[in-house]
Amino acid sequence: MNYELILAVACIGAVLQETPIWEAILKKFKIDFKPFNCPLCLTFWASMPIFIFTNGWSFIFSSIVAGVLAELINKELRRP
Repeated sequence: MNYELILAVACIGAVLQETPIWEAILKKFKIDFKPFNCPLCLTFWASMPIFIFTNGWSFIFSSIVAGVLAELINKELRRP
């Protein structure tokens, strides 16, 4: 299992949710709903194709871990 790739995907998913450009894209295309505005959901679904090709049958576990890590990283980013 490639732990660096899991961590990288989680970081990208978490930081993407905090950028103003992503919020503008969501509003412009009227897709400001789940899974697009939730770090856990977006990272889980976006990482599935990546992990299917890199991890084989363990892709579901890797996607879940990346989603949970993205949520935890996002909570830390929002902390005052």
